[in-house]
Amino acid sequence: MSACNSNDANKSHIEQIQDLYTELAKAPHKDFGWDKGKDNARALGYADDWLSRLPSVVWESAAAVGNPFSVGAIFAGQTVVDLGCGAGADACVAALLVGDAGSVIGIDCTPAMISKARDNAAAAGLAQVTFYVSDMTSLPIPDASADLVISNGAINLSSDKVRVLAEAYRVLRPGGRLQIADMVRDPSAAEPTSCSATESWADCVSGTLAPDEFIRHIVDAGFSDVRLTDYTGYRTAAHTVGALFRGQKK
Repeated sequence: MSACNSNDANKSHIEQIQDLYTELAKAPHKDFGWDKGKDNARALGYADDWLSRLPSVVWESAAAVGNPFSVGAIFAGQTVVDLGCGAGADACVAALLVGDAGSVIGIDCTPAMISKARDNAAAAGLAQVTFYVSDMTSLPIPDASADLVISNGAINLSSDKVRVLAEAYRVLRPGGRLQIADMVRDPSAAEPTSCSATESWADCVSGTLAPDEFIRHIVDAGFSDVRLTDYTGYRTAAHTVGALFRGQKK
């Protein structure tokens, strides 16, 4: 769960996100007000095999809001792109699944997270993972080169979700899949009456969309068979809830 984009008009938003996730990278045991780590991943349905095979350090800065791997299978030899990869827990899981013949590319705008992700992949002995400090709205990845794009709690933090999803579509091969866990507004909850400027994106998640609006953006990016497959129960605020989405490139 870490992302941003480079629109100068949103510099304070970018700095807010980077500051929070730099702190999460450097002080993972601090209480940030939301669940994280291996216990959170286990509660979200991550397989015991993944939790045991990857070193504990891989999980300590992982702030998963859902389990994107539950949406569809990943196969040996595939290429997976992880948007907003944070400290690399999901990228490392994907690397276990694609094996030595596959490849995983992790993208995040927070240098401290990418540095930790590289260390985590090395600690896990996963040479098939490459990480880039990059904007999700302009990916350093060729057209039609990936089989799967995953993301976990990151797209909601971007102020230009349309471009992020368009980039996800661009890098996928025909038939490639989008599998994401992200925060949405809880349709059953009341909207907050107020949210401070420092909390608006990082904590209160003012950038979160209603589920139907999120689905509409995925469809508008060109994806077919778009579905919200489940709610995860994860919360970052009283009015937000984790959700799992899927889509396929035509």
